[in-house]
Amino acid sequence: MLEGFYSKLREAEANGKMAEVEEQMKERFIAHANRPKGVVLPRTQKHRVHYFDPTIVLSQDIVDHEGNVLWPAGTTVNPLDYVPMTQQWLFFDGDDPEQAAWAHDYLKRYPNQVRPILIQGAVLELTEAWQIRLYFDQHGKYVEKFGIKTVPSLISQEGKKLRIDEIVPGDNHG
Repeated sequence: MLEGFYSKLREAEANGKMAEVEEQMKERFIAHANRPKGVVLPRTQKHRVHYFDPTIVLSQDIVDHEGNVLWPAGTTVNPLDYVPMTQQWLFFDGDDPEQAAWAHDYLKRYPNQVRPILIQGAVLELTEAWQIRLYFDQHGKYVEKFGIKTVPSLISQEGKKLRIDEIVPGDNHG
């Protein structure tokens, strides 16, 4: 059985079928890397602010490598007490040309202060065109977690909570 499999592999390699399959796989990989599965959200029509409290209650003990309890189950923990948010997170739709242009301008106004996160769009193409690192919210996991309903939206730390501004590009908030 194995010899039959190896024989078919050698034949596919000899007649060029293997190279063709490899090229098709490469093209599919690049296409997926450029356009991961995102989420579709409407463009913001009215500025809105809401907050997200990242505090959690531990469901089990957190122990170190020697088994010593660092935090017992039931402890309330806010990650912002330990790791502050050092950048704003800007969620936007790269397939909306006006929104993408606004996001690009915003990023230029606040270099190194904003983490750009696409919810839709060609991430590799925009990365190359803008010459900056872009992130992608695959399947809208963060959008769902933070309750973002429209884009562009900007997340920043305010005290022990995260402030989420759903922004209308061009108004006095953006």
